[in-house]
Amino acid sequence: MMINFKNTLLLGHRGARGEALENTLAGFKLAQNLQTVGLVGVEFDVQLSADGRLMVFHDDNLQRLCGQQSRIDQLSLAEIERYSQLDHKQSGHKITPLADLALALEGFTYIELEIKTHERTNYRKLIKALMLELVNSPLARLPIVLTSFDVELHAGLQRNKLLKHMPRGLLIRTPETLLTATNTALQLGCVQLGIHYPLLNQAVIAHCHRYHLPVSAWTVNAGDTMENLIAWQVDAIITDYPTYFLTR
Repeated sequence: MMINFKNTLLLGHRGARGEALENTLAGFKLAQNLQTVGLVGVEFDVQLSADGRLMVFHDDNLQRLCGQQSRIDQLSLAEIERYSQLDHKQSGHKITPLADLALALEGFTYIELEIKTHERTNYRKLIKALMLELVNSPLARLPIVLTSFDVELHAGLQRNKLLKHMPRGLLIRTPETLLTATNTALQLGCVQLGIHYPLLNQAVIAHCHRYHLPVSAWTVNAGDTMENLIAWQVDAIITDYPTYFLTR
């Protein structure tokens, strides 16, 4: 039976991770083709390379997807592309710079761009890269919300004259951070929350809405869970299987 999404938006996770290789042009094109059946957008990740480029990639190293031990932040764009080309022949996985993604994101009305950080993150360099790639660029026209778990990054973006106008979402994955999520989000100038779905119930969502904070639920791949979240009036659901849920 088709799910009635009512007012809840559906987003493809890392493109459409369960249906195409994650965070690849092919995955985003598959998601684009679902716009006509109700897919409003996508959620995906960026990592900073050694030479200050934003790469569309979830992990901070190449082990899982390219079979390499190297970390993204230790490699230049050229080195990442070389590894990626070698792997592309075997698995079809090619790592894309964020700057090359604009066309594959056309037509979406809502895009969550998660900025990955780690203990080695150079925040100045990361914010500089975000300014270069998101201000006065083809990506600047797109309906992008910047999301992150990282409170320090959010504080830096809030202070940045060129980026503070971009909407941002605070990501929550633990019960501890959920307790203070609305306060933290509002202090940091965030306009929404992205919450790991097992933490959600009707009361949590209603509480966030009282503070005028929409809620995105990640990552939901079971129909009954989706139906509960829709009944609780969650604002957006991120799934690995958008084709399945929109066309079955």
